[in-house]
Amino acid sequence: MPLRRAFTLVEMLLVISLITLLIGLLLPALNSSRRTTRNAIDLSNQRQIINAVLSYANDHDQRLPMSGRSWPHMGMLDFYEGNLRSYLGGDMTILHCPRDEANPGGIANWWRAWYGTAMTAADHKSLLAGEPGESNYSYYWFVKMYWAVDSTTGVLQGNHNMQQFRVETVRHPSQLMAHRCFANHGDVEAEFTGMNGAFIDAHAAWIQRDRIIPSGAPWYGIYNLDWTLWGIRGKDVE
Repeated sequence: MPLRRAFTLVEMLLVISLITLLIGLLLPALNSSRRTTRNAIDLSNQRQIINAVLSYANDHDQRLPMSGRSWPHMGMLDFYEGNLRSYLGGDMTILHCPRDEANPGGIANWWRAWYGTAMTAADHKSLLAGEPGESNYSYYWFVKMYWAVDSTTGVLQGNHNMQQFRVETVRHPSQLMAHRCFANHGDVEAEFTGMNGAFIDAHAAWIQRDRIIPSGAPWYGIYNLDWTLWGIRGKDVE
């Protein structure tokens, strides 16, 4: 009976090296594919949300959503649960951005950091039975979509003066970003390359940094598009 020859140490090291090399070659492609998939899902979610906004407006004399509560409740909770739930077909799962890998999502994490305590059912206005207080949402409706603007400076009134606008108030519908994923809200300027967002003309897209008009109030972050100059009448991208 012939003897079986075992692998030598050199042969085993060679095989391990080849496997390591293949993994090193494949991982960037896999990561790129994963990013592309997450990006596509995010944009699809945002298109559904902005279309729900326009459907809401169509049923409410062309008025944009308004809950009666201001920041942060309106843009983070009421907007989705009170104004848009039925227009989203009750599917609240699309409110978690696939690029937001935290659980709970970006809104709940921000809430804990800002208030020093977890979001509870009392923070919501329109929870259904069984829905948790700390909701797994990632998206955010910009305050400029429901805050009044100073008529002299064009900057949003920081005292939370609310105003319910009509769709026709938007002067640059393809250039006004109304909605985005909140997971990376605190963008570091040196690392910032662009963002996904939904526009009031019903499209959603990735916008490169060099197309984005810096904030009208840069002390809140140069790319914090809550603070677009002239608010809902302004524009965010060239």
